[in-house]
Amino acid sequence: MGNIDPKLLESVRRYCEPGYEPELAWETEWEYVSKTGAKSSYRLSKFMLDRAIHVKASDIRERWPKLTENERLNFASNFWRKTTWDDNDTDILEIIMQHGDDRIWRNCALAFLHHPHRERAVMFLIDRLQKWSLPDEPLNYIQALGMCKDRRATPVIRPFYEKCRKAVEAEVVTGVPDDVFFGLIPYHAYLAICGCLFKIEGSAEYEEAIRKYLTHPHEQVRWWAEQALEIEGPTTIERNAVNKKKHLNRD
Repeated sequence: MGNIDPKLLESVRRYCEPGYEPELAWETEWEYVSKTGAKSSYRLSKFMLDRAIHVKASDIRERWPKLTENERLNFASNFWRKTTWDDNDTDILEIIMQHGDDRIWRNCALAFLHHPHRERAVMFLIDRLQKWSLPDEPLNYIQALGMCKDRRATPVIRPFYEKCRKAVEAEVVTGVPDDVFFGLIPYHAYLAICGCLFKIEGSAEYEEAIRKYLTHPHEQVRWWAEQALEIEGPTTIERNAVNKKKHLNRD
């Protein structure tokens, strides 16, 4: 990994488990995948490198029909991480929008925020929510709409909010599950959706819904709540201190 910008390499190092240094596991045309622990890895987009790769929209248009689904996904999920944007990139985004699917779109949903025609991007994301049929929640679409702060998104986000709200209310009966990440209670999805609606509406309804979980008995749920409110609360401060200590010890 010696050809990677030292600043980016340092960002990868932060995700390493104690005693591990980033080690290149494999790479694709569009990304490096580094081993950061016994069972963990970190993906680094080549579009973020100091000398980022450049691809022409005309080349992608020609190659797209020949790419496999996984190859399309790999390109789109790395392309959106670009730190600069121009008309060529918008043309590429349009190719993805016209010839993709939900598996691809939700992995580059934040790219739509770069689209110069905000109306086109917002209506595309709203349409995806209206047509959503998968069992999990389309959090990336909702996150992008939350960042757009367009109130037309609220009616299409609300059904997902209500579904998750009813599910988290089960905690009163079942108690806090041992596994808050993959258990039956969708804390993360609920708090993330609340946070997006709060961004859009600025309503006390969503703020209060989140604040209820700032004192939750599980540390991870408290952290999700702080992230939803975009505040540096006690849990976030403690985590940052621990991560800083690990980083200093590694040095």
